Amino acid sequence: MNRNRSDWEKELSEAPLGIGGFNERTMRKIKERVTVPATRKSRFQPAFAGAMVVLLLVSGWWMRDSLSGWFAGKEGGEPARTDAWDQEDVVLKIQYYDQASFMNEFGLPFVVRHPNAQIEVPPSPESTDPEDYKVWLQQYEPDLLQVPLFLVDSLSKEGLIQPLDAWAKRDGFELDEFHAPVIGTIREAGDGALYGLTPYFETYALYYNKSLFDRFGITPPEDRMTWNEVLELAARFNGQKQSGQPIYGLATDRGMSPFELIRSVGQADGLRLTDSDLNPTIDSPSWRNVWDKVASGFREEWIFEGVWPSSASDGHISMTDLYKADPFLNGHAAMTFRPSYYREDVFSSVDQIGFRDEWGIVTQPVSSDRSDIASEFSISMVYAINAKSPNKDAAWAMLRYMTGPEHAQSNRSKHYRALSSRPPASESNPTTGESAFYRLGVDSSAVLRDEESMYRPPNPSFIQSVLAAGEEEARGAIKGSQSLEQAVDNLQKRTEELVAPAKATKEERKENKQ
Repeated sequence: MNRNRSDWEKELSEAPLGIGGFNERTMRKIKERVTVPATRKSRFQPAFAGAMVVLLLVSGWWMRDSLSGWFAGKEGGEPARTDAWDQEDVVLKIQYYDQASFMNEFGLPFVVRHPNAQIEVPPSPESTDPEDYKVWLQQYEPDLLQVPLFLVDSLSKEGLIQPLDAWAKRDGFELDEFHAPVIGTIREAGDGALYGLTPYFETYALYYNKSLFDRFGITPPEDRMTWNEVLELAARFNGQKQSGQPIYGLATDRGMSPFELIRSVGQADGLRLTDSDLNPTIDSPSWRNVWDKVASGFREEWIFEGVWPSSASDGHISMTDLYKADPFLNGHAAMTFRPSYYREDVFSSVDQIGFRDEWGIVTQPVSSDRSDIASEFSISMVYAINAKSPNKDAAWAMLRYMTGPEHAQSNRSKHYRALSSRPPASESNPTTGESAFYRLGVDSSAVLRDEESMYRPPNPSFIQSVLAAGEEEARGAIKGSQSLEQAVDNLQKRTEELVAPAKATKEERKENKQ
């Protein structure tokens, strides 16, 4: 253990034992664990200091009843108990991005509850290829794994990760308190069984500026609108101005190109650029309709594609500059299609740039055939327990805390940007609250396919080439250098020319699996 302690660690180590009702053994264990080994310096380390000093030296007295519950084993609504694993020192090895960020997010509250536990974060794997990952797993033997969703299938079939249903039932860990699509999608990855959990997921929604809709006498958007309806609504702002500046009906995420918006609109209606055998499906009436509506929006300038500020020479850009350039936050876009974490940007812009318009959130656009299904939904990582771990009980305790109601509520109170896998119990303002992100279900099999294609595309150069070609053809149609029909036809032909090596790679992977 690293004993080169900073001043705050020294200060904590000299704190009087027994403060705030903690007994001597508990205080000693906490003091040992705050000298956490770190693989590198991190910007999160000062936060460790503040968290522990405040927790122990300031909050110890007035939170004594709550903290006594922690030490009694009361975690996230579970009945108080004493776990056998918690009676001896245990080194819990956890796969995560780095030690500092894990301790800041999860580790410190956990070791306060379980002072016998020490956390170690091994070096991250260099590849998400299943075979490479298994080599890494055998080398470092982490107790708790952080894996992409698509890896759950391979790891579970080989018996490398622990099924959780029986444990959840045994401990009264209520899975129906999670957002149902999260649990359903992880089950889909595990062929019906639950092999992991996640504290967070990501999805999109449609944000709208109610003040602008009221000002121009236009009815605001509603939940479960189709993309056709959203684009028709956006087009009603065509030609509108405020303070001499144009009002856009729709703005997209920073960096989302016209072709990426075309893909998102098509995806909501179940359209894909290729079928499951990688045959291009671009030249179809459905795709042509999407291209026509989106290209018209950019060409007629009721969809925003303005200039965003560039990064400085050091690669950084201030949030204030981004907010000022954002047409939704500067009051010149009626709607914007953004991720769930954009909600915190809207809140922050009030202080940063004085955004004062009345606004709201409705669900992301849906297909007319499947009005209850979100097409934009992802689970970046699943946390699973190593089936060969000697510390499975401790790893399960950590996983319960990471995904439990207390951690979710704590992050909500801090306006944490990530979207919790647990829906909010209630909201003070349903218009601007989180509930819109939880109103739709998902097609779990489609989510799983998309996650795998993201981490293991059939041929990365094929995907990148198709996207580049699509962007080139879309911009040509928008600028008028070619017709819409020519753009779609050209992309179909270019994709057909690019697909041969991708098919070869896909067949090679099938053979390797057999």
